[in-house]
Amino acid sequence: MNNQKFFLIVAILLSLFLLKEQWDRQHAVDANGNLIYQQQTSSAASATNDDKNLNVPSAIVTHSSPDVPAVKSENNDSYVTVQTDLLTLEISHKGGTIINAWLNDYPVELGSEQKFQLLNDQSGELFQAQSGLLPSAKMPTHHSTFSTAQTHYQMQGDTLVVPLVWKGSDGTIVTKNYHFNKGSYVVNTDYQVTNNANNAVDVTSYTQLVRNEIDQSNMMMPTYTGGAKYDDQEVYEKIEFDEFNNQATTTSKGGWMAMIQHYFFVAMIPEAQNTHNYSAKNNNGKHLLTIVNPAQNIAPGATATLANNALYIGPKEQEIIDNLAPGLDKTVDYGILFIIAKPLSEVMHWIYSLVQSWGYAIIILTILIKLAFYKLSEKSYRSMAGMRKLSPRLAKLKETYGDDKQKMGQKTMELYKKEKINPAAGCLPILVQIPVFIALYWVLLEMVELRQTPFWYLLDLSAPDPFYILPLIMGASMFIQQKLNPPPPDPMQAKIMMSLPFVFTIFFIWFPSGLVLYWVVNNILSIAQQWFINKRING
Repeated sequence: MNNQKFFLIVAILLSLFLLKEQWDRQHAVDANGNLIYQQQTSSAASATNDDKNLNVPSAIVTHSSPDVPAVKSENNDSYVTVQTDLLTLEISHKGGTIINAWLNDYPVELGSEQKFQLLNDQSGELFQAQSGLLPSAKMPTHHSTFSTAQTHYQMQGDTLVVPLVWKGSDGTIVTKNYHFNKGSYVVNTDYQVTNNANNAVDVTSYTQLVRNEIDQSNMMMPTYTGGAKYDDQEVYEKIEFDEFNNQATTTSKGGWMAMIQHYFFVAMIPEAQNTHNYSAKNNNGKHLLTIVNPAQNIAPGATATLANNALYIGPKEQEIIDNLAPGLDKTVDYGILFIIAKPLSEVMHWIYSLVQSWGYAIIILTILIKLAFYKLSEKSYRSMAGMRKLSPRLAKLKETYGDDKQKMGQKTMELYKKEKINPAAGCLPILVQIPVFIALYWVLLEMVELRQTPFWYLLDLSAPDPFYILPLIMGASMFIQQKLNPPPPDPMQAKIMMSLPFVFTIFFIWFPSGLVLYWVVNNILSIAQQWFINKRING
């Protein structure tokens, strides 16, 4: 197999792969085989008042099964604004729900003053973090009304605490405290509960993420948007939006649940030492992930502090999320090639720590990959060089035995045997490299570190080349490689091969420039290696 066939195989596999991803997203079927069309819900305010409750089993709590109150999507004018170095949040007085969240270090577009918004209370884009206490008859849920001493809080030092206060009809007082730390995307929550009622009460805290169904992917960037969970058995599972109602409620010691999208996510991370209840549900077009924590008994007149699930609201930066919780790095979606992509990502981050440039990190990683496959590539290139050397003799055989295919094949194999050339010798080395290329594709596609990162004339390594320079260089390098290879004997195949540089150039116009940079460097190194081997063999 020569390099031309390699490009053809990669083009076919990559096209089929991307087409399958898009088909799966747009043509999912339910349990009855009916087609499900994914689309955005029309309005965040379309929920009715008779929403069904999300039932939570009693497997992990010490009292009867609680009910998490139904989600509602009312926009609230009363909220408190919280600003840290990394986050700007709006927390509604109704339930203490985080209704809006902006990431201060991530502009919507390059050079824009507007910051990227992850949590959102707008119609059709609903994505909120709700939390509360149970039982709902005695404790505040995400529907209860809280009060704050201020309407704006801003971090001045290394920490910030934002208290929201609720008072019950029986005199019970609950203070819901949001804790923020400088340099962190983690929002910790606890509840200080003073039970002024006459009876003891078992109190349980919960957190749930609520969002509309959206699909942010496209043909060239088929990224995942949906739910995910990780349990104490180290099992990571994606939860597609249309699978929320098919999920069984589970328990896990530690673990986490998250809503994931390209580059960013929100995760609920409970205390690792306790066992928690995990559930997913579709409620009137809204998708809910819920974690319910163990109950704590509070005697009459006593005050207790209940820890709640920490919230991570931020980017998929490997250095940040690797140490937050076990398995949280899997939110960086490398698909089925995680086992290959993860080491590639770690090597790239290590290179970046040395050179402090993601562009040069891509180039150096490409060189390292090329060195790792040098011997395999050399075998392939030697086979191609040998085939090129035999091209005149093969052409003569074709001229002599062209009408007798059987005789032609026999004489061709005799020639290969005499010259000790195996035309299939290059197949395995090339096939081995294809998973590495696809894995690196996912690494570069998922790396939020490349988002809006400049390199040379490029303004953003995660975006297509605005001047088409890299795709054109890539196409030219493919053309040069073809000239170094023996021409295909079949005229139709030869025409297809000649069209590949043009097809790939158009194809890669829409690819992230960081990925095209890898491909260009890889092609240049391949040309140098192939030219050197050809010169040694052919003289």
